[in-house]
Amino acid sequence: MFSSQPTDAAAKLLLKDSSPVASSIRPLRQMRESADLRKRRDELEPLIRQVAARHGLDPALIQAIAHVESRFNTNAVSPAGAAGIMQLMPGTAKRYGTINRHDPAQNLDGGARYFKDLLSQYAGNIALALAAYNSGEGSVARHAQRVPPFRETMLYVPEVLTRYESYRQSDALIQDK
Repeated sequence: MFSSQPTDAAAKLLLKDSSPVASSIRPLRQMRESADLRKRRDELEPLIRQVAARHGLDPALIQAIAHVESRFNTNAVSPAGAAGIMQLMPGTAKRYGTINRHDPAQNLDGGARYFKDLLSQYAGNIALALAAYNSGEGSVARHAQRVPPFRETMLYVPEVLTRYESYRQSDALIQDK
């Protein structure tokens, strides 16, 4: 039997939003979301560059983390309780002196300092530092200093690295002009 709604716990979703109306609305929603994301990114870019310079980090890397973590949303809150642009957990925020996790300057600074410490801890290995940023330093340690085999982390690391490369190329194009 096929249905647009699950009938029991064993049901599997085969198609989602496959109606002609839904498929014509989706591109409009994505365009609006893309414009909103670009606006938030553009507003935060000077602050991201300032924070990255202060901590000796590539601004494209901080931009990539912020993009994946919150889509540059200062009010983002995860189900786990991470908040702000860099999605700082309460303990991490406290550790790095971030009093207001929704304040862009404090959040970016705390997140950048934390990531810089992770890069140092993992000898400059960006992938491991990202894995620890996403799943915690303990998770990386428990998995023999490798990216933990958690679905979220295994998707997160390459997504940030891809965004990082994209932002680096974008910066290179701007500098060439």
